[in-house]
Amino acid sequence: MTPKLISQEVEGEAKEEINSLSNSEGDEENGVFKVANEHESSDSWDIKAFEKALDGRSSDNLSPSEIAVLENEILIPKWLRFIEYPFKIKNKKGDFLIEATGWSMDAAARGPLNQAGTYFGACLLTLASVEAGCNGIFCGEDNRIYGMKPSSLLTTVTAVVSVLAALVMPVVGAIVDHSYHRKTIGSLTAVAVLIATGSQIGISESNWFIILCLEALGGLSLMVHTTSVFTYMPDLSLDEAQIVKYSTGFHIRRYVISSMFTAACTLYSFFSRVDGDMIGNQIRLCRFAASLAFSIAAILLGYAWIFCFRKRQPSRKKPVEKSLVSVGFSSVCKSLGRILGCISKYRALRWLMISMLFSPEAGAGAVLSIATTFLTIYLRMKALQLSITVLIMFCTQIPGSVVSSYLCKNFNPFISYRVALATFAISSAITAVVLNPEQIWLVYIFSGIWGFAFGCFYSTQRVLFCNLIPQGKQFEYMGFFAFFGNLLSWLPPILFTILNERGVSMRIGFALLPIFSFVALFFTLFMGSYSDALQAVEVMEEESWQSDAESDAVMMSTQEETRETTLASTQEYIIDSVRTLGCSDLNGGCRRSPAYRGPHMGPNFGWNITK
Repeated sequence: MTPKLISQEVEGEAKEEINSLSNSEGDEENGVFKVANEHESSDSWDIKAFEKALDGRSSDNLSPSEIAVLENEILIPKWLRFIEYPFKIKNKKGDFLIEATGWSMDAAARGPLNQAGTYFGACLLTLASVEAGCNGIFCGEDNRIYGMKPSSLLTTVTAVVSVLAALVMPVVGAIVDHSYHRKTIGSLTAVAVLIATGSQIGISESNWFIILCLEALGGLSLMVHTTSVFTYMPDLSLDEAQIVKYSTGFHIRRYVISSMFTAACTLYSFFSRVDGDMIGNQIRLCRFAASLAFSIAAILLGYAWIFCFRKRQPSRKKPVEKSLVSVGFSSVCKSLGRILGCISKYRALRWLMISMLFSPEAGAGAVLSIATTFLTIYLRMKALQLSITVLIMFCTQIPGSVVSSYLCKNFNPFISYRVALATFAISSAITAVVLNPEQIWLVYIFSGIWGFAFGCFYSTQRVLFCNLIPQGKQFEYMGFFAFFGNLLSWLPPILFTILNERGVSMRIGFALLPIFSFVALFFTLFMGSYSDALQAVEVMEEESWQSDAESDAVMMSTQEETRETTLASTQEYIIDSVRTLGCSDLNGGCRRSPAYRGPHMGPNFGWNITK
């Protein structure tokens, strides 16, 4: 059906309201979104699709992801649709949002990628020990590789990557917030991670250091990629409860895929092991894990970023006279000043970020590198034993994620966050005290507790990120979260390396993890109440949009002049207005009051197109 069939009554009312909007001072855009494809021909615009998409709702009630999906239709071949079915999560209306499916697939892909890093780390430590002239993994003070003990290599590389991530992420985030490159960044970093993981398939005694360098770049790319995909999460729904449901569903699927991946690696390790061939067993397991992780991630990441995620318009307008880099640095300075300089207004966000300086947010970095070194070198765990440990940890993350959902819904995310931190801190402290090479069976018990804590921790953390990010600043603030999460993430591995180089027991080095976690838990006590935190975010949004009002006014004035010169007929006028009065500024978060209609929004004119 074409716009020619729109009734005269609807056309007249629409034109009258658009004219009244155009003639008023301080024009602000109404929340009508576009479903039409961006074609010149009016025949490509389907009113039925527009009405069906709204389904009796005002567009003000649609999340940015729902609007983006309506704006940018991507045809998915039917013969490929089966890939997405296990990752679909229904919303409250019983519908499936394609970007939520993409988020679920991306989360599931990152699980095996991270776990492949565990097997690579164990293999790396073994190969470095051999090259240093050690007797297996038993090294003396004179056994060195590149000037350090082989057992210090993994933690040192982790520290370097963490420092680079801390420096790069906020600026990258601010640049993306002012450009159209959100999806591009996510896609390119996914490719970089796949290349790094794929290179591990050919690891050997002669090329392990080259692959280590590629893995370092892959680790940095994975941090950037994770930040980019997190910026889509606040857009998935305007309802906080729905975001909690999505977050739990994402992590359950991730843990299921990761558990299946780890189970496959465990079975392979059991059937392929050769008694007395420790080095060969490690290499074979690393290659298998890399091959399987690469295959899973290539399918899921490829499908998600080609078919599921949609492009986004800039969350902020870039001044014409400035470059993206300069705008990025300027925006970072302003936002950081608002966070650090206003503790009375933004108390929760400030203390959450300070807590993250010491929390296991670096998880895949600091915790993983220290734990892998401790288990491989100090406890002398074999490839099969390490696989069983990782499998138990991932299986127990599923109940941790479920408990997180319960605590968030029945109490609040602050309580859930503290429970997760306390569980990990206490269990890891006991681990450092009681574990020794003669009691390896205890590792399996503690790994279950670690898995539960991380399942609860990461699920809750995503909800907090989503709810405490000011609208329109998703990527930049995700950059800040990554910045604070990695700013001191280099410190535990560096301290571990220093202690290890001085011959201090690895028990003491491993004890750094609970110490940092207890400090993080202590700082969360200063965040205040959850309701006050939500109110503070609304204040931040208002101040943020006021600071950009001047540049937005210039942009809107330019768009208005262009629109007036290009409207040649009533039909074109109506279509162009519907398109122009779209959702480019509807970058809402996951928690909004019922009266909230997004930034730059004028009065609600009552446009509620139904079937």
